[in-house]
Amino acid sequence: MTKINGLNGLSNHLAGKIISSSSLSGMEELARRGKTLAPLKRLLGNYILENSSVIFAAERGTGKTLLGLQLCIAISAEWESLWNEPIEYHGNTLFINCELSEDTISRRLSKLFEEPPRTISFPNYRSLVYTTKNSLEEEVQAIIEMSSIHKPVLIVLDNFRVAFLNSDTNNNKEVAKAMRLILTLRDMLNTTIIITDHTRKHTRHLLTDSDLQSGSGVKSDLTDSDMFLRKSKQDIQYRIFKRSKSRHCEETDGAKLLRLNPDSLWFDFVQDNIDESQHIGADVLPEKDEQKDLAKELRNQGKSIDQIARILNRGRSTIHRWLSE
Repeated sequence: MTKINGLNGLSNHLAGKIISSSSLSGMEELARRGKTLAPLKRLLGNYILENSSVIFAAERGTGKTLLGLQLCIAISAEWESLWNEPIEYHGNTLFINCELSEDTISRRLSKLFEEPPRTISFPNYRSLVYTTKNSLEEEVQAIIEMSSIHKPVLIVLDNFRVAFLNSDTNNNKEVAKAMRLILTLRDMLNTTIIITDHTRKHTRHLLTDSDLQSGSGVKSDLTDSDMFLRKSKQDIQYRIFKRSKSRHCEETDGAKLLRLNPDSLWFDFVQDNIDESQHIGADVLPEKDEQKDLAKELRNQGKSIDQIARILNRGRSTIHRWLSE
């Protein structure tokens, strides 16, 4: 494989392999073709569908790495469901660990394999972990080669910020280039890619929305869907698992309640369709200074004054005054 240097060159090189099959078609022709396409299979209910891209954001210390590992195990071990959501598509999975040491991942997996909610066995598929301290652009050729052999149905990239350390994750243009690389890989490898991410500062008391993700909002704009894992004020081990926007299925107002078992490190299903406001503490707003900082951060992401006012539940004139200070 030819060595390509730099994110722009690599992204363009990979994209060229796909874009070369560009075509012009009539709408009626595409409509007829659409009827012949099989429905997308579900890797985790309507949260994760095949051949899609998902931004998965969570506050630090919430357990997003554990959740990603458990997803990979369940899909490769051919479980029929996880957290009361059906799994219709099984196969090899690949967890790309950009953040933790191999020893840390090994210790976590050792705990997960001790007391799983059901038997873990891999008679037909494998769940692989690739640990690296390099950026995604440095590792993309190795990932392509691994994927050509193992053909994973799911790749979890943990996490976005570390995978693109050389990029300004607050800059829309740079984030768009990074996302182009991920989406090109998704299409080239015919797989689903979950990109773990962090939520922004000062958002713990806000109800879940796509605007909660850290850095540029381009990430959410360019992916097929996004989902969130958040802490509950009712119990230190409770987690709210919610999906927000989706291009492939209907949106939902409800959230799922999970509980992190501190002994096994598995997330246990508790309840569907909970009232998120009873767990997030939306009735307690951040301090004014925190809201001002958040308003400025949202403006830097390109949000309008009206959008910021709606997100923070403040008047338009108040937001305008804060931004003028």
